[in-house]
Amino acid sequence: MTNLHFFLLFWRQILTVSFNFTTMRINIPEGAQIVLRTLIYYDIFNYPLAEDEIIKYCSLSKTEDHLCKNSIIYLVDKKIVHKLGNFYSLHKNNNNVDNRLIGNEKSKKWMKKAFFFSKLISWFPFVRGISLTGSLSKGYLNEDPDIDYFIITSPDRLWIARTFLTAFKKVFLLNSYKYFCLNYFIASNRMEIDEKNIFTATEIVTMIPTYGNSAKYLFFESNWWVKEFYPSFARNSSLNAQKRNKFSLKYFIEYILNGSIGDKLDNWFMRLNVNFRKAKFGAKLSEDEFEIAFKSEKNVSKHHPDNFQKEVINTFKNKIKVIEKEFNVDLSKIKIELSKQ
Repeated sequence: MTNLHFFLLFWRQILTVSFNFTTMRINIPEGAQIVLRTLIYYDIFNYPLAEDEIIKYCSLSKTEDHLCKNSIIYLVDKKIVHKLGNFYSLHKNNNNVDNRLIGNEKSKKWMKKAFFFSKLISWFPFVRGISLTGSLSKGYLNEDPDIDYFIITSPDRLWIARTFLTAFKKVFLLNSYKYFCLNYFIASNRMEIDEKNIFTATEIVTMIPTYGNSAKYLFFESNWWVKEFYPSFARNSSLNAQKRNKFSLKYFIEYILNGSIGDKLDNWFMRLNVNFRKAKFGAKLSEDEFEIAFKSEKNVSKHHPDNFQKEVINTFKNKIKVIEKEFNVDLSKIKIELSKQ
């Protein structure tokens, strides 16, 4: 081998080692990854978090608060996270803090409306539990807000309850979604949520029960998988939802529809809704996307035309990739979805 070949081979090895070294990602502490996961998720909504909120939502046990605080300091020192007054964010944007504070104040005013309409919803036949979800359950509302409700019904009467509520919204609220966004129904015999990911887990741990204590407890017990994302999550016994009312007309209607007439009516309402959804939205989504956005089973009904869950999950994954590339860090341990059984 000539000296020239020797020289070229030597520098080739040097460049290869240097390239591998520069492209190796840095492993950051597990606690910092968990804190970063929380900040990345809320960054999707341009929502900076305070220290106590990070501790609450990051998947650390309550006995490890000091680890969470140290992780925040570590991320700030590495300039991956920025401190904006009393808040932390991935961006140096004080406008997000200002918008957050305005949205927090607006949510306080709307909470009374949410409880009023929750009580109204509870008067409808076969409704057994109600919770607030979406941005209001996080204590925030944007410029064009609405109130999202998660509703639990009696078994095999979900579509009757849903149809009655939808008819009320169309007739008396002029089909307005502002105070009456009915996007998720489940029956009390079908409590476990199928999609187990960071989005659904966050919605569950932040939901605010407003009616039906027994339904609330059963729902949380059926979805204990959220502790895979939030090990510190505990059923919030301090949120005592309104007790089951004694609205006589409600139970009179339930009595009439408790037999075969109710079975046939519920099945008919389900067919009408499924056919309508497929005709209106079926061509816009793939079969799998339609199943997630418009799940229509005997005891489950979802109505998410924008398939917001998919959008959030994809944005979350993309933000992780951006941070990995920008700061040359390894965030592969961040859990996004549970493996399907």
